[in-house]
Amino acid sequence: MSQDVMDRPSGSTDNVGIGRVMESSYLNYAMSVIVSRALPDVRDGLKPVHRRILYAMIKGGFTKDRAYNKSARVVGDVMGKYHPHGDSAIYDAMVRMAQDFSMRLPLVDGQGNFGSIDGDPPAAMRYTEARMTRGAHEMTRDYDRSTVDWSPTYDNKELEPKVLPTVIPNLLINGGAGIAVGMATKLPTHNPAEAIDACLLVLRNSAANLDDVMKIMPGPDFPTGGIIRGKAGIRDAYETGRGSIVLSGVSDIEEGKSGKSRIVITELPYSVNKARFLEKIGDLANDKDRILDGITDVRDESDRDSNVRIVIDMRRDTDPHIILNKLRKHTQLVTTFAVNATCLDEYGRPKVMPLMEQIRAFVAFRKDVVRRRTIHDLTNARDALIKQIGLYAAVSLVDKVVELIKSAPDVDTARARLMALPFPVEGDFQSLLADADPDNEFHAPGDEFHLNEEQSNAILALSLRSLTGMERDKIAEKSRELSAEIRGYVRILNDRQVLISVVEQELLEARERYADPRRTQIEANELDVLNDEDLIERREVVLSFTHGGYVKRTDLDAYREQKRGGRGRSGMDMKDGDFITSVMTCSSHSPLVFFTSRGIAHSLKAWQLPEGAINARGRPMINYMQLRSTEGEYLSSVIPMPENPDEIEDLSMVFVTDFGNIRRSRAADFMSINKRGKISMPLDDENGNPKGKLVNVLLCRDDDTIMIATRKGMCSRVRVGDLRVIGSRTSTGVRGMQLAKDDQVISACLLHGNDVTDDERHAFNNGGTVVLGSEGNERTVTVSEARMAEIEAQEQILLTVSENGFAKRSSAYEYRTTNRGAKGLAAAQINKKTGPLLACFPVTSEDGLVMMTKDGQTIRIPIEGIRKASRTTQGVKLVKLEDGKTITTVAKVPAPDDEDIEIEE
Repeated sequence: MSQDVMDRPSGSTDNVGIGRVMESSYLNYAMSVIVSRALPDVRDGLKPVHRRILYAMIKGGFTKDRAYNKSARVVGDVMGKYHPHGDSAIYDAMVRMAQDFSMRLPLVDGQGNFGSIDGDPPAAMRYTEARMTRGAHEMTRDYDRSTVDWSPTYDNKELEPKVLPTVIPNLLINGGAGIAVGMATKLPTHNPAEAIDACLLVLRNSAANLDDVMKIMPGPDFPTGGIIRGKAGIRDAYETGRGSIVLSGVSDIEEGKSGKSRIVITELPYSVNKARFLEKIGDLANDKDRILDGITDVRDESDRDSNVRIVIDMRRDTDPHIILNKLRKHTQLVTTFAVNATCLDEYGRPKVMPLMEQIRAFVAFRKDVVRRRTIHDLTNARDALIKQIGLYAAVSLVDKVVELIKSAPDVDTARARLMALPFPVEGDFQSLLADADPDNEFHAPGDEFHLNEEQSNAILALSLRSLTGMERDKIAEKSRELSAEIRGYVRILNDRQVLISVVEQELLEARERYADPRRTQIEANELDVLNDEDLIERREVVLSFTHGGYVKRTDLDAYREQKRGGRGRSGMDMKDGDFITSVMTCSSHSPLVFFTSRGIAHSLKAWQLPEGAINARGRPMINYMQLRSTEGEYLSSVIPMPENPDEIEDLSMVFVTDFGNIRRSRAADFMSINKRGKISMPLDDENGNPKGKLVNVLLCRDDDTIMIATRKGMCSRVRVGDLRVIGSRTSTGVRGMQLAKDDQVISACLLHGNDVTDDERHAFNNGGTVVLGSEGNERTVTVSEARMAEIEAQEQILLTVSENGFAKRSSAYEYRTTNRGAKGLAAAQINKKTGPLLACFPVTSEDGLVMMTKDGQTIRIPIEGIRKASRTTQGVKLVKLEDGKTITTVAKVPAPDDEDIEIEE
């Protein structure tokens, strides 16, 4: 309240704008929080609450050399005398000062439960006990020797130090954090020896720069260890007072039993709550996205001494490097320490201070502390020396002094007579004055010496035993000692280098007491949280897909270990009725595009599929993409894409639906697919009901042809180059084949281009010679034996299978190409005996055929056992079915590219 308002008579009023009142009140509150609560002082590195705790402990005698006292006693003293805030705030601050995982050099020695790295709360203050640590004694040393300024406590009943005369650079060693109004602070901890060495460097060489300091103190040293990744953040923080330091935990990959791996984490980043860290891992392993899929168990094997050991077990088919990479991405295994070096300078002003400014401020403070302490000690020594000289003078004329005192009627008279009594400066007394007061500071030069009032009072307080000759010698010796001390103090004050040497010696002694090894490693290179793919070795793999929806990935080298002529291996461990439907080889880095029957495209890299041994079953495909199995959605096709984007420019994707539509799209349009997939072809009506299914998607070139087959045995062969590329994914394409009533497409396959002409194809089908053309325009086409051999080498064989088990092989040369939208040619003779056509696809003689009946019976036969026949025949019956039973599923087990690969039944 302003003085003019206070001087007004009682009852008078004054109109003041509310904005002005709010502004003034807010600023006062803000400054109070900034100065009195939240920000540390650059000199002792303490906030007021911490300073008051240490001061209350030293005043209360809760020192290192005494027994523990109840924490409630300390909190009570602090709250009652110095800190006008709640007990919980005081106790929380005191608890943190006792935690060795929070403070690099704890200042409180706690006994009992003071919390844990798991975030467990401390026990109530009535249950715990505390006392000062050795480091705390360094903070409070010489507080009673006029080393710092003092201020009244909140109730004006006592005084408290404005700053503690610390010997150690506490701000550097223990750092700190706080939030004030409009500003905040966050300072990292450092190794005690390195921090003291940095201060010594600046003390000895005022011209030292940041580069010199960083050779001694390369970066923060956190109590929980960890690894600092990169030096750029440290440099920024040191230069400007602000910067981001990337800090990661320490982990290792260990090989367990049965080929399983596990990740062992032995250090966590500073201030990371271990319990929450473990909880986060569990959440990521169990959530719907299964970010940490592959983890089987997470165990906390840490001990009671805060030694961290977290063990993460994984399945055999899980790559531990990928899991570790995801832990770095999605958990606090890697954190950022945002440095904000805002603190109060020596004038109590908040300021962002770079490292060199912090060090110089502390060094200047230590010099000032030593100077003020020296002045205090010098004053006391001089006062003591004055008394000692007066006592020696009285003892030298003891008889006169005693007689004078005895004859005096009162003390004042005795004091006056003593001050008037002349003492001859001769003999031993002259020698003492020459040694103790060579500059005549405490006596006037001449033949006589007179006592001053202080010396007279000292004589009047003497006991009789002090008048003996022995005591006179002791007084003389004490005087000479005090004289030597005074000369030492004067030398410190008069010679800057001597003062610096005193500060240096005390810092060296502190370094020797508190030096310990660095806990946090510093790596020059920043931690790149790599893409998971960067951690995967590029190698050839075999992908296996089963009819039951299982998938696995196996190294190609695992198959090549089986030499020709060997006895083979045991087959895949599959469920009853399940069988392999597709096997393909590709690189572990190959992009795979999956298309479902609903027209949804998903994308994965080959390495993301589960790894398994040759005889392993694999894992359900539904774990890797969202399939609406309840609505009958299934996988229609899997396409390995080229790794090099340049190789995909000439490739197309042809979509074929069961209602006869066909669409050609650029293959490059499907190189980028989000995690939840995207619609490749809309197959639902306006109400969301399916109007058809996607039969197949084929990756092809312009010279390839597409074979489309229907239930009624019709087949259309269309050139890819004749199809127009449609850029829209919302298009359902154009008519690819004209379907008869109640007919539908059941399969679509790819026939690769060759250099065989139509004339050569006809000649080949007729033994090498054929007559072509209409009557009157006939022409004979003859193909040489050598060319026949070349055509035969390029021949592709198509297999057709019907519901009732009739099958045949026929040459693709029998199927001429037609225009898009044509009715097509007969691929097989379909009747009631054969049942509808189920499948039409190219095969080789090494392939196997798997058929499954309606009741789940599985039949497998070799392709080479199926007879070749004309495309218009019905084929031969492969299996005898009971009445009412039909074949529902047909699939081939293709021979992989490498002839050493063996797929066992």
